Amino acid sequence: MATTIPQIMTGIETRLKTVRGLNTADHAPGNPMPPAAFPLVPAIPYRETMGRAHYTLTFRVVLLVANQLDRVGQHLLAEFASQTGDRSIRAALEGGRETTGAQTLDGLVDDLVVDGFDPDGLVDTNLAGYIGGVFNLRIMASGV
Repeated sequence: MATTIPQIMTGIETRLKTVRGLNTADHAPGNPMPPAAFPLVPAIPYRETMGRAHYTLTFRVVLLVANQLDRVGQHLLAEFASQTGDRSIRAALEGGRETTGAQTLDGLVDDLVVDGFDPDGLVDTNLAGYIGGVFNLRIMASGV
C-alpha cells in the first residue's frame, strides 16, 4: 500500500523532533513558537506521480526563528541550516540511512534527500516577525 501524504508529513515531524531545541508540528501551525519547523503540503503533479509504482514529491519544511536579536537569531538559523550537528535539520531528516539503507522516515519512504535550504529573511506570520527559511526535500516512495 502506498504511503500517504499525511503519513509522510508526520514522519517528517518525527525526524524534526530529534533536533535539539526545535519546536515541531506535522502541519503549518496557526501560531508557531520559535524556533519552529514544520512541513507544508506539497504540490502534486498527479499525472507524473500518483498511481505509479514509484513516485517523487517535493516537500518544503519551513524553519522560523525569533527575530528579537539579529545576531542571535541569525546564528541560530545557521545552526539549524548546518549540514551536521545536533541542531542540523538536514542531518535529522536524512538520518536513519545507516541502519536502513536508503529507506528513511522509519521506512515510510524509499529515499529522502534534502536538496537545499533557502533563507527567506524576515517572515511575517500572524503579525509577529521571524527570520527563517525553507528546506527543499525530494521524497521517493512506493506507489500503489
